[in-house]
Amino acid sequence: MKKFALVLAAAMGLTLAACSGSQQAAPAATTAAAETTAAATEAAKQEAAAETTAAEAAAGLDFPTETITLICPFSAGGGTDVGARFLAESLSKVVGQNVVVENVTGAGGWNAWTDLIQGDYSDGYTIGLVNHNYAMGELDPENPREYNLDSIKVLANQALDYNVIALRADDARFSDINSFIEYAKAQPVLISAQATGITDGDATTAEWFNQTFGTQITIVPVDGASDSRSMFLAGDTDVFFASISDVQEAYNNGEMNVVAIFAPERSNFIPDVPTIKEATGEEYFGFAARGYFYPAGVSDDIVEYMTNAILKAEEDPDYIKNMESQGLQLDNTSGEAYKELLSKQKDQRIAIWGN
Repeated sequence: MKKFALVLAAAMGLTLAACSGSQQAAPAATTAAAETTAAATEAAKQEAAAETTAAEAAAGLDFPTETITLICPFSAGGGTDVGARFLAESLSKVVGQNVVVENVTGAGGWNAWTDLIQGDYSDGYTIGLVNHNYAMGELDPENPREYNLDSIKVLANQALDYNVIALRADDARFSDINSFIEYAKAQPVLISAQATGITDGDATTAEWFNQTFGTQITIVPVDGASDSRSMFLAGDTDVFFASISDVQEAYNNGEMNVVAIFAPERSNFIPDVPTIKEATGEEYFGFAARGYFYPAGVSDDIVEYMTNAILKAEEDPDYIKNMESQGLQLDNTSGEAYKELLSKQKDQRIAIWGN
């Protein structure tokens, strides 16, 4: 195709040169049309080249030729896990191999992350799911992690999932954000989170609540959002700090009363839920950024190929429909921009926890 385009361009050049001997100058309209045609031809060439990039990379790498494992560091059934399974299904179509999800839980995600970084996974057949909490590990005063964003090769993000606070719909003690605050100022309440302290977003939101409103929120650590949701619905915790995707179904069926979202504006997924600033006058932003990474030992060629493959998988209409059905806001930030997105809440958390 490229050789044909070059031959065609040369032929056109000879034709135009011949014509120039019999006329002084081409009319302006003809010149404009020629420039437009040339621009359109170049755009078409670039688009065709982009469409073949992944296939050419795969042919040159001879990768992948077997099943790819996607490690989810949190328990099955939560918004993070569900999104990973949607991506795995779509990604398998792009790479032509099965992509399976494996849950490796514990330590707020660090059991999985540490194993991936320290283990021998340089062949590119094991991908890790990483979220914003990973970037906070080195800030943990009780157990500072030796690994940070420079220890991994980030690929692409998948979703931005803003934080919310939800109450049980039948809870007689409080029915909105302000009645909850008044109740929690008078007596201790329990929430659950994937970790305590600066490394977890829900725990950080709870600490912001305590500092801002004088509430007495205590955290019970669990392995993931699905465990938190089960405890909350069973009445073992008092309130649910979570992400939109973790409450979407229960919100729709009336089990949960979502009373505020920690975002700059309301969400299209839960449009009647006010922002925390609308509800209380105090502003706070919190979100989960969830995407994928490779251990540092994976070659740059495979990193580039898999980044492009993930971005292509995220264009799948079925994938988009599935993600939106769970209240997962799509985001395909990749490379260095994704690395920056993962670290975006660092300053906010340091200000809250005083690190």
